[in-house]
Amino acid sequence: MRKRVCLISPKPPMLERARRLGLDAVGVFTPQEIRKLPVDAAQDVLSVVLPYHDQPRLLIETLRALHERAPFAAVVTVQEEGVLAAARLNDALGLGGVSFETVALLTDKWRMRRHLAERGAGAVQAAIGSTREDIAAFGARVGYPLIAKPVAGSASVGIQRIAGPSQVETAYATLKNLGIDRFLIEEYLDGPEISVDALSFGGRHVVVAIAAKTTGTNHVEFGHVIPAPLDGDLEEAVCDAVAEFLDAVGLRDGLSHTELKLTPAGPRVIEGHNRRGGDRINTMTEAVYGIDLEESGLGWAVGDLAEFPERPKADGAAAVIFFEAKPGRLVRVENVDEVRNHPAVREFHVNFAAGDVIPAVRWSLDRAGYLVVTAGTSEEARGLAASLADRLTFVTEPAGDGEDLAQHRDLVAELDQAARVTG
Repeated sequence: MRKRVCLISPKPPMLERARRLGLDAVGVFTPQEIRKLPVDAAQDVLSVVLPYHDQPRLLIETLRALHERAPFAAVVTVQEEGVLAAARLNDALGLGGVSFETVALLTDKWRMRRHLAERGAGAVQAAIGSTREDIAAFGARVGYPLIAKPVAGSASVGIQRIAGPSQVETAYATLKNLGIDRFLIEEYLDGPEISVDALSFGGRHVVVAIAAKTTGTNHVEFGHVIPAPLDGDLEEAVCDAVAEFLDAVGLRDGLSHTELKLTPAGPRVIEGHNRRGGDRINTMTEAVYGIDLEESGLGWAVGDLAEFPERPKADGAAAVIFFEAKPGRLVRVENVDEVRNHPAVREFHVNFAAGDVIPAVRWSLDRAGYLVVTAGTSEEARGLAASLADRLTFVTEPAGDGEDLAQHRDLVAELDQAARVTG
């Protein structure tokens, strides 16, 4: 008899992975998600459609009824918007997995900062704020630069780096314009930024991939390279910092994605998630290590994956670079075939079609597209990706005066899940 798994907000690739593993999948979708799903993506999947973000009790009641008829082996998601729902269901149905308490810590960054400070686990000075005076007071106490950002956001939305007192007013106005009335204020951590994707097996944390990242406009991520070029001692310190963090928040099983800064005082955690990383990190990890993070996480959750005995060894390197285009109506993209057909290109995608309006970059989905390449070393992969991206030309024309913030306000509200932690 096939094992049954409940997938929260699964995209078509996740549904395909469940099929490859021989699982009987039940998909939980919001009405908006099911409308966007390709017609044939879930034809063999029992789909439950409900606004689960706003009705957690209905979600639990509905899935409990299905579980009583044909039990689930696990509830799984790799989407940030689904992690709270998956944790609620795992707790309510007694399925183990990552608890709601742990996911609440990872989702609400203020809660996470206080929790880590109580345990002395890589504490970062932080405060909650809602006024310009809160920002100024924190800056006077801790010093500049500092960071102000949503309490529970993702995809680089709304992050403000404030270099000094003269920038407080502008940063506060930007936060208010984006509908961010309550924000986290943190000391600025100086140093290169990396991310770590790991898989945990009953409290034993195995780091799979460490990615070095490049940020650009509005602190949005514009590139990653795997493996990050770290020396042995620093790599060991990073693995230790991640293990300490995961232990502190109580994450014992499954996927995790932890973001850190390599400061002069050592690796410091920015934030963490109980899912795999985005930005094509799964594609690069599979290319370099032969490990599909999504499939591995799903396999472990349902009991079909053996523990990794040790960290995997890299075979080559991979890099992703994201395109930034001049805002305006897209006329054409030049040199697409030359770039897409390069033998080292593993993935290539342009996010906009001719006639679409390309916005200014405020968050990750404003980027104009991406390419993923493989090479022998991290330096070669990063250089090749940048060189190929430079060959593309996005030709745009003016699309009207001003910028519409309504879409970004909606995105901030959607991504900031702090209210759902107690909902």
